[in-house]
Amino acid sequence: MEMLIVAGFLGSGKTTLVLSTIERIIERTGKKVVIIVNDFGTVGIDGKIMEKYGLKVAELASGCICCTLGGDLLTTVQDIEESIKPDLLVIEPTGLADPEAIVDAMKHYPGKPLERIRSAVIVDAARFPAIFKALNKPLTNQVKGADLVLINKIDAVSPEALEAVRADLRSLDADVPIISVSALNGTNVDEAVDAMVAS
Repeated sequence: MEMLIVAGFLGSGKTTLVLSTIERIIERTGKKVVIIVNDFGTVGIDGKIMEKYGLKVAELASGCICCTLGGDLLTTVQDIEESIKPDLLVIEPTGLADPEAIVDAMKHYPGKPLERIRSAVIVDAARFPAIFKALNKPLTNQVKGADLVLINKIDAVSPEALEAVRADLRSLDADVPIISVSALNGTNVDEAVDAMVAS
């Protein structure tokens, strides 16, 4: 099983981008995907919600399964691995979560060793200047712990503002790919998928 952690502050378009990229990953690879979220309400899931191994589970139209994070992360992941057996487990933590902390926690995973753990951080191009000032420390932690940074909502900013966001991200020592996307209109989402599934 592989793991992809997708972090980002509230309002960054994280859930919209996760759902559109996961749909493409399923179409391209045929992988069985499970998404762990902290709250179903943020996903807008249609489908039957059931209880299985203490997890709230819903199947999305794309064939992806979505679970709420209940209790201990390691136990939840192990329950999912044993009961659902996904190829890819996507974790969408709360907005202030540090992906590196999740990676560190997974070092103590009692189940089968994970094939790979990757992390992506989504930032909101329009709100980035305010977040950069007000939440610099958590933002820095997210970016430094990521394998990929996605600048979302590029349709809402000028090219100059987008370049300023890139420069600010680079000032955080973000030595990772930075891809500009729009979850709303699909701009560069395929490029983001390529980066997420790259070896």
